[in-house]
Amino acid sequence: MNPLQMFNMLSQAKNPMGLLQQMSSKNPQLKRVLEVVNGKSPQELRQYVENTAKTQGVDLTQLAQKLGLQLPQ
Repeated sequence: MNPLQMFNMLSQAKNPMGLLQQMSSKNPQLKRVLEVVNGKSPQELRQYVENTAKTQGVDLTQLAQKLGLQLPQ
């Protein structure tokens, strides 16, 4: 499943967190991400995402635009 498909599924789910937890039982990488972000503040989550994108050479602004999202300031 590509990230766009996953985003669409989550946006339509009645319980997105439950869906993520169910999906993580089959995906160790997703399980690790959920463990890392659990209990973080919005600012901490943003910093985590920015750092991860930077280490992967991903322009977060361009990625958000492709997904039709606006990053909060």
